[in-house]
Amino acid sequence: MSDEPVVVAPTPAEPPAPHHSLATGLAFAGVSLLLALTQGLGVNLVNSNLTGVQGALGATATEASWLTTAYFSTNITAALLLTKVRYQYGLRLFVGLVIPLYLVLAVAHLFTQHLGSAILVRAALGLAAAPISSLTVLYMVQAFPPARSTYGLVLAFGALQLGAPLSRVISEDLLQIGQWQGLNVIDAGLAILCLAAINVVRLKPVPTQRMFARGDLVSFPLYAAALALLCVVLTQGRLNWWSDTPWLGACLAASAALFGLYVVIELQRHKPLIDLRWLATPFMLRFMAAILLFRVVLSEQTVGAVGLMNTLGFTNDQMHVLFLWVALGTAVGFGLALLSIPSRRFGVLGDISLLLIITAAWMDGDATILTRPHDLYFSQTLLAVASSMFLASAMLQGFSNVIAGGLKNMISFIAVFSGGQALASLVGTAWLSTLLADRQRLYYGQLVESLQLSDPQVALRVAQLGGAYASSLNDSAARGGAALRLLGQQVTQQAFVLAYNDLFHRVALVSTLGFLVFAGVKTHRWHRARSSAAEASSAPPVSAPASAAAQTRPSPSS
Repeated sequence: MSDEPVVVAPTPAEPPAPHHSLATGLAFAGVSLLLALTQGLGVNLVNSNLTGVQGALGATATEASWLTTAYFSTNITAALLLTKVRYQYGLRLFVGLVIPLYLVLAVAHLFTQHLGSAILVRAALGLAAAPISSLTVLYMVQAFPPARSTYGLVLAFGALQLGAPLSRVISEDLLQIGQWQGLNVIDAGLAILCLAAINVVRLKPVPTQRMFARGDLVSFPLYAAALALLCVVLTQGRLNWWSDTPWLGACLAASAALFGLYVVIELQRHKPLIDLRWLATPFMLRFMAAILLFRVVLSEQTVGAVGLMNTLGFTNDQMHVLFLWVALGTAVGFGLALLSIPSRRFGVLGDISLLLIITAAWMDGDATILTRPHDLYFSQTLLAVASSMFLASAMLQGFSNVIAGGLKNMISFIAVFSGGQALASLVGTAWLSTLLADRQRLYYGQLVESLQLSDPQVALRVAQLGGAYASSLNDSAARGGAALRLLGQQVTQQAFVLAYNDLFHRVALVSTLGFLVFAGVKTHRWHRARSSAAEASSAPPVSAPASAAAQTRPSPSS
């Protein structure tokens, strides 16, 4: 990622919108916000409340996790396919099919009573929800004059990020009102509002162009199957454990084989599904590395902070203020990104984001069993600011590179930017969850080894814990057993807290290494540019006679 000045032209996805009044602009912005909340809440209301959902469906935690797997397995690849559909068959037809399909599936969700049917509906919703992000961006861009469409891009992506924290604020009430169906009612209600809104406020139609080629019928199934299998491995590996489940290895091997076959076929095609050679350019390699790094370390918020609070006994309804601070931090981060647009130095946002992540992770790294949600307000707000600033920086730099290249790689960029973020988030969640489980087992073993009933302090602690059951248990042996079980729970909780501290420290370390690597790359590029400028200035100037002779000398073709 570079902090050199770049020129950001209006988004090339659609032609500039005609001049319209302030009221019309606000209408487009309102529809964009509605679409963003529909998309954000649609994915996060379920993923953030799997514990409540599994109870309603009568499933275990591992079985309920397939709801997340099914959604992302289709959602990651759908962005590429449906973007091509939009370009080839037109925006009006695209909008007229996407939202009604999403509404039908959201209503179908209301009638799912078993885990199997719920998984099928979640997979279909992942496919239908993918283009809603594109519609959010298109509506917000048309809310601004063409010269300021970049502001629309930033605001649209900012609105798409608000669904995650807000879903945790409203989900507990929905679960209490209607359990699993309460979440689905909101989803269906928002889909109805979106259907009405897009028919009242219509996007301008755009010319179509041929996007599909004959080879896509072979390439896309390979691409989709490879990523779907990888999603299965990333979401299920940490629950079934990587080395204990043979079918996970089979899925990973099949994913690698399918993706390798896809790459071989794509490199031979004149019009590939995704331009793999362009993805191998230095800029795109740095871009993808930055997305992977940031999405991995930003998983600290869901796996780390929220997981720590859940371990200490706090549920979503006890963390409403924390999530509101996260939502505020997200909005502030995108606001700072808007302020950076006139200077065009978007790479600085990425550098600042890493520094904020490092600071937040170190602040969280001294948690204890007495840590409460209010102790995380500041650090998690910093992390939310960092997340939104990075997303804005990556999006602006990526679009700038695509525009500078003549827009020919727009489809490839959309596939990488949308799918890459989701896939990198799954990688981050899988890595941090695995690290947490491994460190927790280590600390639990160490703590248990140090506890001996012959130790006076341990014996005193067991007696104190047993005293809590004196009024309900008359049998001293039963009280002793209950006290030992309670002590075991406290040891487990302490082991988890120590493991979470290791997780926070590891995130800070990885972020520091990433910052140093990116700083080294920028320093190298600066020295190389300076050396090239020095060589150019020290080269002897061409004399006037020689220059004139060169101009008058006939060329070989003449």
